[in-house]
Amino acid sequence: MSTQNSFPLADAKMQVGNGYYLDFDQMARLLNASVQDNRGRIPQADLAAAIGMANRKVENLGSLASLLGLIRKGSYKPTPLGSLIQKCDPFFDDLGTLWFLHYIIGSDPRAIIWNRIVNNIIPQQLRFTREHLRANFDDLREWFSADSIKKHVLKEINTFLDAYTNQSFARLAYLRAEDEWYALGYRQLVPPLVLAASIAHFRDARRAGDTAVSIPDLCTAPNSPGVVYQLPEDRLRAMLEELKNQPGISLESRADLDQLRLSPDLTDIELMKRYYDSR
Repeated sequence: MSTQNSFPLADAKMQVGNGYYLDFDQMARLLNASVQDNRGRIPQADLAAAIGMANRKVENLGSLASLLGLIRKGSYKPTPLGSLIQKCDPFFDDLGTLWFLHYIIGSDPRAIIWNRIVNNIIPQQLRFTREHLRANFDDLREWFSADSIKKHVLKEINTFLDAYTNQSFARLAYLRAEDEWYALGYRQLVPPLVLAASIAHFRDARRAGDTAVSIPDLCTAPNSPGVVYQLPEDRLRAMLEELKNQPGISLESRADLDQLRLSPDLTDIELMKRYYDSR
């Protein structure tokens, strides 16, 4: 891919799926094979043979799986999240799993198209078409060639829209389609413990080790749970009230404090474990 200047994030990708759709049945097969293989690094050809897919398909499915936080790029080994999901929700049936994966990829600036649609376009545009979305990426010419933009942006937009209207993410009701138009959907409820896991992920992505997170930031900051889930502030605050009785979580709303405090050892993985144990 030719560039004019280096994109601000060195490992950012304009196209994650490379024209392939986010098929969670195939993702489940990939993750299962990854977990079952005990080697420190799994050759792509071996993984392709194990799940009956072409190498090219495994490469691009692996790219999606990496940005969903399920496997490690290059080695195809499962992350702690991938291992947990394979154990507790191996077929991606649980809405809590799907919501958390929506948060992971939607809040990751490395996924250029997904991140901008989730953070900047959906919160600001009542409805849009594919062409409206495409026009929001014309500024990428500062970093990528016109040919690359023409070739990749619309393909990735198609992958994004298909994920939320035809694949398992459609069950979240995050997007609704009306002919060629798309708009924010009514949205299934985000489970409180999944919200808590997302908050821990947000904290660690911004300032790992911090124990307190500003509630206004949780509502409106880029890549925050409030923005990525499109949660109104009153709903988010009500969910935080539900969470304050969880071990390691407390609310501080007095004087000039308006924050959520998390124990430093309380990770997104630990909170997702709590979620699965609570079902």
